[in-house]
Amino acid sequence: MRNLIIPILLIASLSGCDIIDQPKAETASPVVAGGGVTRNVLLEDCTGHLCPNCPEAALIADHLKGVYGDRLVVVAVHMSSTFAAPQLPLGDGVYDTDFRTPAGNEYETTFSVSGLPKGLIGRAPYNNLMPVSRSNWSPAVAQLIDLPASIDLWFDTLSYNSATDMVSATVKAAVLNAIPAPQNLTIYLTEDHIIDWQEDGSQPLGQQDIENYEHRHVLRAALNSPWGEAFISADAQPGDTLISTFSYPLPSVGAVNQVLNTDNCALVAYVSNSAGAAQYEVQQVTERKFVPRGTPDFRPHTDRPICTFMLLWGCSDPTCQVVNDRSRGVAEGARSTYLHPTYRTCKPLPNEEP
Repeated sequence: MRNLIIPILLIASLSGCDIIDQPKAETASPVVAGGGVTRNVLLEDCTGHLCPNCPEAALIADHLKGVYGDRLVVVAVHMSSTFAAPQLPLGDGVYDTDFRTPAGNEYETTFSVSGLPKGLIGRAPYNNLMPVSRSNWSPAVAQLIDLPASIDLWFDTLSYNSATDMVSATVKAAVLNAIPAPQNLTIYLTEDHIIDWQEDGSQPLGQQDIENYEHRHVLRAALNSPWGEAFISADAQPGDTLISTFSYPLPSVGAVNQVLNTDNCALVAYVSNSAGAAQYEVQQVTERKFVPRGTPDFRPHTDRPICTFMLLWGCSDPTCQVVNDRSRGVAEGARSTYLHPTYRTCKPLPNEEP
């Protein structure tokens, strides 16, 4: 068993930290190879504030998060000059915010993302297609989430220092089985619960511009570049443990992607193939909030009566899947809808591109 320490960007230790997560005893030690770990899934929701169907997609992502919990990491990646650019006239406070990032711009080009909303589900194809339309997000997640993992990945420590506006963390990876390709480690900074404008095509005409829409899991930056940095070499052996310790400044005040509230921030770390036929496919992902929460942070975007179609896997009783007591799965042949218990009505997903 080898322990390899890989500093991505190590800055002198900081004093006066405001938020410190101590290492977890159950995860601080290397994981034994072949320990029954399954793959977590990264869902990158390709979205934009001028995309009228994107709130529907965000609801699907939220419900899937309610089903899978920490095993599904959702990141909203705003992209496209059509759907995500600020809207003229600038300065009037309406659609002025630019949530786009250099990383999102690269992903839009590399993965040929068009016709939002779309999703990158572990950056793997579903039915030979990538990106994936929102109506297929549930089965696309299900095909990956129970696969045996080649790698286990976790945040061992995380701290944020408000005096220097620096976030520091240690990420550890344990090689469980032979890896399919060399792995890069990418670190995302996300911010949750941002209140801003959003177009919502499900609302009546004349009421589709939502001023106080809650944007979830917004990508603020890929801290170590859109494609990350080399982390696990092709010759890594089961039983090896890799360690990366780093510190990064948050986006500066006045920057387009400036963080509004660090209490709502999180780091997302994922390892992905850096070469080969399945280049970019995500092998493992983990998330750590700046401020740990005692209960699952799942809230629907709205309490309006809406149902989104999703497949439920491994559930023989069609009424057995309950999501945080908020929604209940109800059988419709091979598919299911989610009903808000207060209401008992549904609407189908709008037509979309395949």
